[in-house]
Amino acid sequence: MKKRVSFSLGFKFTIAISVVIILTSVILTWFFVKGQTLLLKSFVENRAVILAHSLATSSEYGVLAQSREFLSHLTKITIKEEDVLYALIYDDKGDVLSDTTVSNSSVYNYLNDADKKQFDLTSLKESGTQKNIIFIQNVGEIIEVIVPILSYDSSTGINPGDDANVVGVVRVGLTLERIKYQIKEITKNILFLTIVVIFAGIIISSFLIKILIKPIDYLMVGTNKIANGDLTYRIPLISRDEFRKLSISFNSMAADIEVKIKELNKEKKELLNLKVAFEERSQELEETLDKVQSIQQDLIRSEKFATVGRLASSVAHELRNPLASIKNISYFLSKLGAFADDKSRQMVEMLSSEVLRANKIITELLDYSKTRKLSKFEIDINTFIEKAVQTVTFAGNIKLVLNLESFKAMIDPDRITQVLVNLISNARDAMPQNGGVITVAAKKTDDDSFIISVEDNACGIDPESLKRIFEPLFTTKLKGIGLGLPIVKEIVEAHNGQITVESTINVGTVFTIKLPIS
Repeated sequence: MKKRVSFSLGFKFTIAISVVIILTSVILTWFFVKGQTLLLKSFVENRAVILAHSLATSSEYGVLAQSREFLSHLTKITIKEEDVLYALIYDDKGDVLSDTTVSNSSVYNYLNDADKKQFDLTSLKESGTQKNIIFIQNVGEIIEVIVPILSYDSSTGINPGDDANVVGVVRVGLTLERIKYQIKEITKNILFLTIVVIFAGIIISSFLIKILIKPIDYLMVGTNKIANGDLTYRIPLISRDEFRKLSISFNSMAADIEVKIKELNKEKKELLNLKVAFEERSQELEETLDKVQSIQQDLIRSEKFATVGRLASSVAHELRNPLASIKNISYFLSKLGAFADDKSRQMVEMLSSEVLRANKIITELLDYSKTRKLSKFEIDINTFIEKAVQTVTFAGNIKLVLNLESFKAMIDPDRITQVLVNLISNARDAMPQNGGVITVAAKKTDDDSFIISVEDNACGIDPESLKRIFEPLFTTKLKGIGLGLPIVKEIVEAHNGQITVESTINVGTVFTIKLPIS
């Protein structure tokens, strides 16, 4: 689970107030810059309209008289005005009567293209003014104002209304680049001022929040002190507001807790003394119980050994002589070779194998009931295991793999041979009909010991049977009395070793024996 990041209350307040300051400053800055932009553009637009109307009013006489010199004088005066790029006067047919000399080729090309179109004098007369904002490459935005030059019939007065005639057109263009530069400078200054205001606001708010949060910090320190067991700590009374009341209440609570804790510690000490006495008595009872159980197990084991021993001795005396006779008879019959049919021959062979199995059972009973002294001497483990596995027969579809290291160890070869033969035989019997692989390995370890393992890839052992596999008289075989593995375990433990088993259903089983080198 990921650890969540926590932030202090002062940090959260600072972030919240900072966000409010930043948003407010940005919004106000945007409105101010937007307003200044509209104001300056409106100023230029109104100025362009005033210049165009002034030029149109002054040009009436020159247009009627076709005085190009007079009109040129008027346009030269107009072009001297700030931001004016061009000023042109047309007659009512759209021909240029006076223009300004334009050095910029882009403006010149634009004016020439525009000169080719005829103005809608009727529309101009009705609207009075036509305004357009155009963009010229390498020049930028230009506000262009087109105003009609009106002539009035003098017989009807100064303002004859509909009797006015459009005798020409004035066209004036003002650049907006200077205004844009001014807007850019204003924006830069406003942004700088906004940043200063934001930082100042954040610093001031952080300082104020720190002052406000300080009593809470004292309260947190007090809480941690109390939680860590320092019940003598008291919060200093530094403020005159609600935090002071809270601090007084906290200090009172801490004093009450200190009294209660002292009482509880006294009771706890008494309980601990009782617990120690109880644990000592419980430990004595557990030790006594363990001794009783150990004695009981020893008695059961002794009784079982005694019963098996008596049974084994009785069976050995009563059955071995008849079994020897039966074995000799079966051997004699098999040598005669005169069988009525194959079934008779198979019955004789079965008689011989069953005699061997019965003799094996008698041997296991005797081995389990007797306590034999080990006869240990140093032998080469590699050579010993190679000879031991040769005593076990395998079907053709079962492969035996040896993975042995060459080293010497002190063991009882007869008893360890019995162990290996038993484990390998069990692995062979567990193989499915299609056969498999049995691997016998031996290697030294770093702790002055060595390991022998017998591994198969047979059907495996179920978990419930695996728990009881070394119990006497427990077996999963149809033929067997369950003494093979208990004998194996007894032999290994007599060598001061240990045996373990791991098994997985439908994968295989591994028996591992660990024995001391000497």
